[in-house]
This record gives sequence, structure tokens and C-alpha cells, in this order.
Amino acid sequence: MKKRLQGFVAGALLVAMLGCVPTIAKEAVEAILVEFANIKIYLDGEEVEAKDAKGNKVEPFIYNGTTYLPVRAVGNAIGKDVSWDGIEKVVYLGVKPGDAENWLDVCGPYQYKKGTEYRMADNKFFTMSGKKYTNGFVLGTRRENGEALFNLDGKYKSVSFKVGRIDDNETYAHDATLNIYVDGIIAYTRELNYDDVAQKITIPLNGALQMKIEVIQHSDGGWSNNDWGFSEGEFVMLD
Repeated sequence: MKKRLQGFVAGALLVAMLGCVPTIAKEAVEAILVEFANIKIYLDGEEVEAKDAKGNKVEPFIYNGTTYLPVRAVGNAIGKDVSWDGIEKVVYLGVKPGDAENWLDVCGPYQYKKGTEYRMADNKFFTMSGKKYTNGFVLGTRRENGEALFNLDGKYKSVSFKVGRIDDNETYAHDATLNIYVDGIIAYTRELNYDDVAQKITIPLNGALQMKIEVIQHSDGGWSNNDWGFSEGEFVMLD
């Protein structure tokens, strides 16, 4: 069944296409012909009930051979907040620019051993498990262990971040051990397997003064050439 939508505002349409999000270059009021075909949305085998911000049911539709999904329903299904800037005509999925401070600016390492920073402002990225990451750092482990030292100044309750092996280190790949020292005492340790996907960890800080992140490479006496990335960090202030 096809229905004609009169008074459709193209510039304010909050939709997500399957595969990509279109850029609408102009604002215009025009009538278009779309097809409603009782389209259902499934995420990982579970049906998603599409609703708008007021809880009303909304339905995907087809226009010119492209299937359009309600962006709020898609965002909620993948666990991302959705917001609409009516002035700039921008849809935000997840954190809006400026809403979350870069953890490197909040409390970044004051000293590295075999460390390199990657910042979005510098258009620098690294990849872990096929996904791009920025606003983080990479600790190398060639010939010696990598370290990052933080001056916490007693301000933080906890810190969380993602860690994994960066993708361009395939030669002589080895596992490693991650040690987190809080005020000189090991507060966390885990094995980092070179073929694991990047994983998020959370470290209690409880007002500590210093933290050290250390990566020890398992080279078995041979040559090792692995780098390990740290990104998506967040410090939680003490109450």
C-alpha cells in the first residue's frame, strides 16, 4: 500500500538508511510518494519495536528503492542516545561533540615509555579489531615494556578504557600482560591475547594519587613487535 505524505519537511527528516545515512543538501517542503510495507526491524535476531520520542509507534518505509528506518528506534536498539539539533539540522547518535571531555585532557599521562598519543584534533587514529580509535595512546613493546604514568591528584573514583592489540602488528605476534598500578600497588592484571577483540576494563581509583599502566610482552626470548592501544577512556570524579 502506498500513501502520499503532504507537507513533508525533507531537511528535518530523522531517518537512517540501511547501510549509510544520507546528507540532505537543502531544506524544502515537497510531497513524496513512499511505500509502507509492514517492514520489521530485527537486531541480532530480536525484533525492535520502533517508537518516537513520545512512545508512539513509527513504521519504516521505502522511497525510491531505499528503505528508511526511524533513527531513534535504531539508536535505542544499539544502545545510543539520540538527539536532534533543530537549528543546525543535525542528528546525534551517542555523545554530542563537547558533551564528553577527552580523557587525555582530563588526566592524560604525564610520562610515557614507548608511548605515542593519538588525538582526534590531529586526525590521528589507530585500529583495533578492525575498528578505528582515537583520543588514546599506543604502548609499544619492542625490546622493552611500554608504560604510561598518570598524576591523579586524588580526584577520581575510577577510570575505564578499551585496550587491545593494534591491527598492523601481525609479524612476531605474542600475547602480553597488562598491569595497572595504583599508588605503587598492582590493582589489576590480566593477560592480553594478541587475537582477542578490544575489551573495556574499569579500574577503581578511590582517590589515589598516581596510576601506572604497564604492558609486558611475552616474547619467549624471541623478537616481538606488538603495539597495544588504549582508547575510549573516562575518568569518574569522586562524589
